[in-house]
Amino acid sequence: MSRVEQRYTPPLTVRGRAFWVGFPALVLAFAVAQMLAQIDLAMLAHQAPGMPAAYVMLARLALLDLLASMALGSVVSVRVARALREGQPGPVMRGALTLAAILGLLLSAVALLAYPPLAAGLSADDAALRALLLSAIPWFAATAPLRLLNGCAAFILHASQQGPLVVRWKLWELLAKVGLNLLFIECLGFGFVGCFMASLLMHLGSCAWVLRRLQPQMGRGRWLPAVDWARAVLRQSAWEGLRLLSLQLLGLMTLVLFAAPQIAPVDTQRLDAFAAASLLALLVFAPLVALIRFLAMRFAGLAPHEVLRLLKQLLRLGVAGTALLGGLLIVLGPWLGQWVYAQQGRWWSSFVLMLGVSLPLRLAGNAMRAALQSLGEFVAIAKVDALLGWAVGLPLLVLGLRLDLPLVAYGYVLLPEAAAVLWLARRIQRIRATNPQPGGLCGAMGDDNAQLPTVKP
Repeated sequence: MSRVEQRYTPPLTVRGRAFWVGFPALVLAFAVAQMLAQIDLAMLAHQAPGMPAAYVMLARLALLDLLASMALGSVVSVRVARALREGQPGPVMRGALTLAAILGLLLSAVALLAYPPLAAGLSADDAALRALLLSAIPWFAATAPLRLLNGCAAFILHASQQGPLVVRWKLWELLAKVGLNLLFIECLGFGFVGCFMASLLMHLGSCAWVLRRLQPQMGRGRWLPAVDWARAVLRQSAWEGLRLLSLQLLGLMTLVLFAAPQIAPVDTQRLDAFAAASLLALLVFAPLVALIRFLAMRFAGLAPHEVLRLLKQLLRLGVAGTALLGGLLIVLGPWLGQWVYAQQGRWWSSFVLMLGVSLPLRLAGNAMRAALQSLGEFVAIAKVDALLGWAVGLPLLVLGLRLDLPLVAYGYVLLPEAAAVLWLARRIQRIRATNPQPGGLCGAMGDDNAQLPTVKP
């Protein structure tokens, strides 16, 4: 008589360390990647006046490259995570890297054609600045395919739960960039152009290493992806890129409005308070932005009812935790203003208040965005984020500036996100209604501690 052993295996839970494996590495990798630009700026600042300004200006011109890399990486990471759970990551990885290379070549062509006239227009009154920009553009354009390959490969490694490897890789890139900058800028005397020569060589070596590292997982096979698959990835990436671009432009527009005398008399104290508060917001929101990428990868490939079960756990714990952090931020606001940012007054305190109140909403909204992105809802999320930011947030800002009411003006931090959370929650409920948990013992948003039995002979 055969013996059957009933074994109970607890499901994945957000309370366990296993769920969060890779999140610290993702946050750290994002921070390390930002250091590359800081290294370039620091080394160029010791060369000649105008070089840091030229570098920042070229980086602003290349915003499209950054958005394309982030958007494609976001979509690819979800698809790779799903393919890994299905046991067939090779075709997805190869297809994603091929798309990154093709998109990089297109961006390289755009840079060669569009950047020179744009640079000439931006530096019309400064011949030296224009000469610096025009000399660096060919090298910058040549690096575009490597930058996109590099970024796509990093997202693939994160999706493969190899985040610590990405951190070590990016740290080695920093060291290599310092050495190559010294070689091309200082030793060989190429100056401003040498910085971009160093970037090209660094990315070339980096891509060669990471492609070799991914080879065992990718295996051998066709590199050119199927047309339908490529079209779907590019469509989702385009919408995610538009969402990111909308947020960037909205941030720029808020700065323009604060400095616009046509809306309200220019107040230096108000503008300084807004600038300092914006830096604080970037610091506070950075982990929440990384959370979207991490959760989208973690949720990808799970059944909808599993995604919703984990989402409920995350909201239950995370909203309460971020509410406490938001309260602490509000309490510490005057101290931060006085000792860190040298700011005080109602325009500073009102922003800190709105920022603290918005933290639980940001956590809930980003968690729900990640859950929906893991299920392929990139287009819908992009549409609602772009619409609410411009249709709700911007009018509030204009009205508050016009009436000199900071709580109304800073409503753009809180109210669009509140509306987004309501819309996202309705979308989640619709998925819950159409994807009940198998067996009917506990719903998709039901008992977090339910154990699923498995039979072992």
